[in-house]
Amino acid sequence: MMVRVPPASSPLHHHHRTLSPSTVPSNDPVGNKVYLQGEVYAIRDSEYHRRNQRNCSGLQMLNALYTHLPAVRAQYKSPSSYLTDLVNNLKRDITRRRVTGDPWDLARKWAKPRSLVPDSARGLGDVLAALSTAPIIAADVGYKGTQLKVAIMLKGGQKAVFKPKWYPRDEVIEGEVYAGADRHNGEIAAFHLSRLLGFPMVPLAVGRSVSLKRQILPVASRKLAATFFLRRGGRLCFYGVCYYCHKDSSVCDNGRTLEGTIILWLPQRLPLMHLPHPWAHTYKRTKLAQWEENENYCERVLHHPPFNSDKSPRLLDLMDTAVFDFLIQNGDRHHYTVVSDEPSSSVVLLDNGKRCPESIKNQTVLFLRSLVITANLSRVIFPPRPSPPKNAADLTNEELV
Repeated sequence: MMVRVPPASSPLHHHHRTLSPSTVPSNDPVGNKVYLQGEVYAIRDSEYHRRNQRNCSGLQMLNALYTHLPAVRAQYKSPSSYLTDLVNNLKRDITRRRVTGDPWDLARKWAKPRSLVPDSARGLGDVLAALSTAPIIAADVGYKGTQLKVAIMLKGGQKAVFKPKWYPRDEVIEGEVYAGADRHNGEIAAFHLSRLLGFPMVPLAVGRSVSLKRQILPVASRKLAATFFLRRGGRLCFYGVCYYCHKDSSVCDNGRTLEGTIILWLPQRLPLMHLPHPWAHTYKRTKLAQWEENENYCERVLHHPPFNSDKSPRLLDLMDTAVFDFLIQNGDRHHYTVVSDEPSSSVVLLDNGKRCPESIKNQTVLFLRSLVITANLSRVIFPPRPSPPKNAADLTNEELV
């Protein structure tokens, strides 16, 4: 990812400088997001790996960014005409109907290794409408993973995934950014944000309420059907098959339907490959990842394929993914996904449900506000790639910011 460098007069230009005494975090932890605790820097509201929050350049830069945040907010507090046109075009794609008689075929034609949806997606409204209304003709346990999901087949032969709703809209999920079950509507928000940013690598997703009794159970495989049971009051529940799936953590309908998200399955011609993320968490409070301990870790990564190839945009794509995950507050990308045998494949952004762990209701307002700022900066954050891409090791600091 390459971002335009602010002019020297801009406050954002100073992020490469050593902090002056006036910008060093305060010893008073009350007012600052990053503050000085004894002789180490600490981040408010974060207990994860406290011993790693030491006097390092990363936290100094983070404090400098928070110092300039009010000025950034003021500069981008109102949408530009460009944003208005962009949002109107995206809305038009979603609301326009009767563009195509075969939405599944249209979606298959759209999908490519570096873009799952085109910038101008006439017929997107038809595809989303079909996802939310097409009859379910088969249901089975979901693909491997830690979270409950249902693999379904829709009329017309289209595969999809159903992720159920776990929490009320105002539920507060405490803990780390990867705590709790997936938030089903996080997939929907991620899809629309990816289009807004010009980084359309999130599979199509739309909300849908299903009847477990009439639409899922009658067409369920034996393995899936065996996890269904009735609770007191006549509520139908199920727990599926996954790493954390068991009867004590089942989801139930409201007596009639269960809300969730339907996610479009990618076409067979785009087989996916899952790779360990170089900057993944350890998911253990007492164990640090290599990138958290080794100051030279990034240099080591650049010496291994595909990151050492001047023909691969992989490192830049992972940086785009990091920005995207920061915006949706997704801290659970322990692996990343690309199209197999496609060296130029971008990162396919699957499993975006671990977003916004705080109150979903409160986060909605913050998310919408962030869209205004993000959309103004979207073509700066995610500009077109140079062709051919530079070797990541040769990029300047300004280009890597």
